[in-house]
Parts: sequence; structure tokens; C-alpha cells
Amino acid sequence: NPEWADWYDVFYSTAGSGAVRLYVDEAKRANGPLLEIGVGTGRIAIPAAKAGIEVVGIDSSREMLAVAERKARAAAPLPGGLTLTHADMMALELGRHDFGLAIIPDNTLLMATRHDGRVRTLCCAARHLRPGGRLMFSVFVPDPELLYDESDAPVPIGEVAAPVESHHYRLSAYNRFDHDAQLNHATQVAEEVDADGRVVRRVELTFELAYLWPHQVFELVEEAGLDVIEVWGDDDRSPFTGESELMIVVAAARGAGEVRAR
Repeated sequence: NPEWADWYDVFYSTAGSGAVRLYVDEAKRANGPLLEIGVGTGRIAIPAAKAGIEVVGIDSSREMLAVAERKARAAAPLPGGLTLTHADMMALELGRHDFGLAIIPDNTLLMATRHDGRVRTLCCAARHLRPGGRLMFSVFVPDPELLYDESDAPVPIGEVAAPVESHHYRLSAYNRFDHDAQLNHATQVAEEVDADGRVVRRVELTFELAYLWPHQVFELVEEAGLDVIEVWGDDDRSPFTGESELMIVVAAARGAGEVRAR
């Protein structure tokens, strides 16, 4: 949906900066360069380039890349350098294999709604790594209560300031789950609310997102020929547990590093 480019930063403004800090720190630790798959509007790539890391960001949305380009110019100088490229993450070939870290953040891997697409995405990312390089991605952990909620009530996301003075955006989501295909046919809603509480504008953005159970994530990594090095349950690198709502996986080519989590 081309409109997503206009609303991406609005929705992600409710997410905090923990993920950005984590990925930038890991890119520094890897000593770059950084490959970001699903760069969006540059939420992670621009701070990383600002921190002196060479970044290549790819996205399948030209509209997203156009926003990222504008934001990068506004944030200049970017000492590390930022290259933005239109590409399909499931068929990625940049002609270089020197990245110290490749990241697929914020459920981007789940935008590949078929299993074979997710395997191809991981394989393509891994092929761009130098020896000893790492691949890092994050996915949400399904909540059974949410998956099997048959009500039509929206799930609140949050409220953020709107550009119009005294207005704000009320953000919510409607989910329709296909349990056989493990897909969410989702609609995210932004309502612009004025100072009197009236909705003066409403935007609906649709997308499909897969969901995976943790054991399926491990199986996916294995099928892609990778070993799991770390698994964290939050942006603060806390251990992944049965209560975690987020699954952050650090992986490497099979046999390239000590497996410390499973």
C-alpha cells in the first residue's frame, strides 16, 4: 500500500527507541558494514549511518525509499554513508559479501507470507555476510488470546501528536487471522482527533503478516542453513522466555560460531 510511506513514522513513533539502539549497537560491535532488509523510512539506517557505520538499506517500496531519502538529506552529514536500494528481499543480490551484520527488523521477515519466501529471505541475507558475519531479525510472539479473539473490537496502539496544533492521532488495529495459513489480514487505523474529541479524518491501511510459533522460528533458521547464536526476548537483550512477546534471533552460517541459545 503506497500510503504506508506517509504513515510509517506515525505508527512507529509509539514503539520507542529501544530497537534502534539495539541494532546500532550490534552494528558497531560487528564493525560494519550493515545491511538492513526492510529499511522503510530509515528509522534504524539513518541513526546507524549517523554513528559512522556504512549502511545499505533495501526495501520493496519505492515510496518508503523516497521518504528515507528525504530524511537522510535532512539528517546529513551521515559519516558512515547510506545507500538506499529498491530490491526484493526474497531475491536479493547486491554483488557484495562483506557485511558484518545483516538485520531484518520489526517483523519484516513475516511480510514474506509463505514459508519458502521466508527461507529465501534468510538465505539471501546470509549470502551477503563476510566470514564470521551475523544475521539478526525480530518477530512477534503470537498471543493465543489475541489470535482466537472473535470479537470485532479494535486493538488500541496508542495516541500521538498530529501536525495540526491541538490535534492528535488515535491509532488502532483490526486483525483477522487465518489459522490454517498462519496469516493475519490486518488493518491499521489512524484517526485524527481535534481538540473537541471529534474524528476529522480516518485512514485505513491494510497488509498481510504471517505469524510463527517459536519452535517454527528455530526450524526456519535451521532450514536456511544457519545456527542460532543468541535469542533475546526484548530490545534490552533480556533472555527469551515463555512470557516474551518479542523474539530477537542472532544467527550465523552453520558452523561459523558457537551456538549459545536454543
